[in-house]
Amino acid sequence: MITYYQMTMADGTSLEYGVVLPDNFVEGETYPVLVAFPPGPQTRAMVAAGNGYWGAEAQVRGWVVVSPVAPDGTLFFQGSEQYLPEFVQRIEAIYPPEGGRLHVGGVSNGGISAFRIATMMPERFASITAVPGFPQTADFEQLDKLTHIPVTMYVGENDTSWVGRMTATEAELQRLGGQVSLTVVPNEGHVIQSLTGAELYDVLDSYRESE
Repeated sequence: MITYYQMTMADGTSLEYGVVLPDNFVEGETYPVLVAFPPGPQTRAMVAAGNGYWGAEAQVRGWVVVSPVAPDGTLFFQGSEQYLPEFVQRIEAIYPPEGGRLHVGGVSNGGISAFRIATMMPERFASITAVPGFPQTADFEQLDKLTHIPVTMYVGENDTSWVGRMTATEAELQRLGGQVSLTVVPNEGHVIQSLTGAELYDVLDSYRESE
């Protein structure tokens, strides 16, 4: 279940975000926290859509999921990223992250946003998961900042333009000595229907254990 909240940023902008809490959540305790960026126009409806990957399994496995809504329709890699440092700082105060670092993920435009925030604040994140997603040119040129963060990417084999960009991202991270995994899912397009929350959280939980 997603609960929505409003956060007023320093410049007065109202930023809405959805939260999924684990079963038996206790306020003030530390949990693994995933910042999950939504796809498409990054609206509240898209937060709900992206939650199909992140939500139900998080409740069972003890994760907190926080999904911001793009204010005024400005995507989180087309201007609204300016709010992310303040947003992250305040989210960490509300939901203290296990190990002192957040995890970040996203679907489609949310995957692009995940790379944007990770290159902006690499020290704040323990992993990146893109379903699908790739760094835009300015972020691609900063992938050397992410070599200490495990990066996991999924893309449908029929999503040809995204396959190319994500393959290039994998190759560059490998060249830089990063920890990266790219899965090209057979017979899938841009929306990867066969990928389950259980599969994603198996990977995310493995990053918890390796910290």
